[in-house]
Amino acid sequence: MARRRSSLPKFSRPALTGLLGGLTALAVFATPIGYALFQTSNVILPGVSVRGTRLGGMTTQAAARAIEADWRASTPIIRLGTVDRSWFLSANELGLTIDGQVTAGRAAAVGRETEGATQALLDGIEVAPAVTVSPETARKTLESWSTIINVAPQDATIRLEGTRVIPIPARPGQALDVEATLATLMVDPDSVLERGDLSLIINPVAPRIADVAAATERLGRLLSSPLPVNVYDPISDEVILWPATPEVVASWLTVTQTSDGPTVAVVADKVTAFVNQQSGSLSEGRYVDMAESAKLIADAINAEQTPTLRLRHSPTTYVVQSGDTMVRVGWKTGIPYWRVVQANPDLEARSLWPGMEVAIPSKDDLLPLPIVPDKRIVVSISQQRLWTIENRQQTHEYVISTGIERSPTQPGVFQVQSHEINAYASVWDLWMPHFTGIYEAWPGFMNGFHGLPVLASGQRLWANVLGQPASYGCIILTLSNAEALYHWAEEGVVVEIRE
Repeated sequence: MARRRSSLPKFSRPALTGLLGGLTALAVFATPIGYALFQTSNVILPGVSVRGTRLGGMTTQAAARAIEADWRASTPIIRLGTVDRSWFLSANELGLTIDGQVTAGRAAAVGRETEGATQALLDGIEVAPAVTVSPETARKTLESWSTIINVAPQDATIRLEGTRVIPIPARPGQALDVEATLATLMVDPDSVLERGDLSLIINPVAPRIADVAAATERLGRLLSSPLPVNVYDPISDEVILWPATPEVVASWLTVTQTSDGPTVAVVADKVTAFVNQQSGSLSEGRYVDMAESAKLIADAINAEQTPTLRLRHSPTTYVVQSGDTMVRVGWKTGIPYWRVVQANPDLEARSLWPGMEVAIPSKDDLLPLPIVPDKRIVVSISQQRLWTIENRQQTHEYVISTGIERSPTQPGVFQVQSHEINAYASVWDLWMPHFTGIYEAWPGFMNGFHGLPVLASGQRLWANVLGQPASYGCIILTLSNAEALYHWAEEGVVVEIRE
């Protein structure tokens, strides 16, 4: 016998159970006694859930445990976001967690302290969890992520490719504002958890150096034409030119970035190699100091000036001629005789004979101070004249008196070494106004320029004899001319005394 099919819809067992539970609950809530029993119970209304975990029929204690267990099993992932980048981490790393007890209390309040009982029974209701934040954990995590997120700004700089100067523009950086981002999280952690997203607050970081136009222009000027390296011989007053092409100069340079911007440094070893190569063209006995020359070139480049190197002279020998004495050898070689004696201690008690070789000190020993290259004083013993030269142009001519025959003025190349407004010569008991010292006639006794001297008695000497030898070795000028020379010739000016 055939059985008639029921036209009622079929339900799965869980659905049917839920439906029957809901109908039962509705039936219970339909009566005042049933509703009163629910209000006094510790059971959560069916249909209530938190983050998808159904809590219906549980006590608040059991619900709290279930909520915390679910959090541990499936901790949410939070996106840390900027406009164009994303990073992901667990909510726990960000200091977020759910308070199980408070959240269970919210679930239990549905149908009791809050509305939603009917919705919970018919459709179900999702209760928002109670989110807490540990500011210490959140700050520590944000600080650790800042090392990934932060981008240091790039200062503008320049790059040197051969003789080409290429400016490199600045690039701004960025820095995570940890405190501002943390404040956003603390204000509304529920929304952060609900969205699964925390917008990071990123601040731009400006570069310290944004403009390198001046440095680019400066380096461009330096490499626009050959660098004239002047080599000056203060003895002969000769200038030798060693031109360095822009390609050579560029090979000496390196660009480094400092807090003040790009700095051009000179590589000393490369400059030294250039100087060493050029020195091969010098005549025998002349040389330049390598370390000193490299520094002079580097300083001149930094100051955008033309470098001037000092040519030096090696000690020499003199072959004695018939009739020579130590004094005569000193006169001929331009070296005060006492220096010749010091250079030849073994000859002190011996006579000179023709053909003997006598050691002669370097002429540089008479020029102990840095050279003043644009000034020079020339003295002629034979003409009894003095000329001042500035920038290779004669500026003044003065009538003078040099030393008498028994106390002559030493010829040679010397240097202004001292100034004394009114020097006293105890040997002759006289005062020398505006004294400008140039060489030691013997150790501790300086010869130089000065005005007409005055004896201790007050008598002025040699006023009527200028233009012929009259002094004891110094070079005499009128009072006004001596004063002018005193102020014009600073220490370091070369003095050439010719016979």
